[in-house]
Amino acid sequence: MAHRFSFKTPKKVGLKPEWFPIFVILLLGFFLRFYRVRDYIVFLGDEGRDALVVYNILHGDLTLLGPTSSVGGFFLGPIYYYLMTPFMFLSRYDPIGPAIMVVLFGVATIFLVYKMGREFFNPLAGIIAAFLYAISPVVVTYSRSSWNPNVFPFFTISTLYVLYKAVVENKISLFILTGFLMGLNLQIHYLATFV
Repeated sequence: MAHRFSFKTPKKVGLKPEWFPIFVILLLGFFLRFYRVRDYIVFLGDEGRDALVVYNILHGDLTLLGPTSSVGGFFLGPIYYYLMTPFMFLSRYDPIGPAIMVVLFGVATIFLVYKMGREFFNPLAGIIAAFLYAISPVVVTYSRSSWNPNVFPFFTISTLYVLYKAVVENKISLFILTGFLMGLNLQIHYLATFV
């Protein structure tokens, strides 16, 4: 009597096939934003004001007021200053620190664009959307210097994504997180009122 051996194919452990392209896109996005960031950094009046406020925060003078709005007459919340604080501290008050923070938010936004495209359509749509966002010259330019509107896309997309997940999964914790993210977004820029 012949004895049969059955060989089971080992279960593949690893990442899904679309993870390699998105990893490459994230690296490309990081490179485009970080390459020669010091040479292309913008440091004008708004950036100087923000740096001085963060300098004061690091020396114990906390604030509840953020930047003045460009339409005048009111202040935004201070969250952008507090986001800048660890980067200013680590860079020893060099304006490159907050610029690197914006680079990191820009790369995280690329990933969020991928996630939304993947969930709303399919993995290929997510990859294409992330690639286009990663190489967009306007987006790259605004992802290289510290200015509160430059992190607005990250907070807007993350708010909408978490709201979508909250509705789909009907989880109260996600609705609370949506409200928290929306609160941060309103402090980043008044345009969040349209979100």
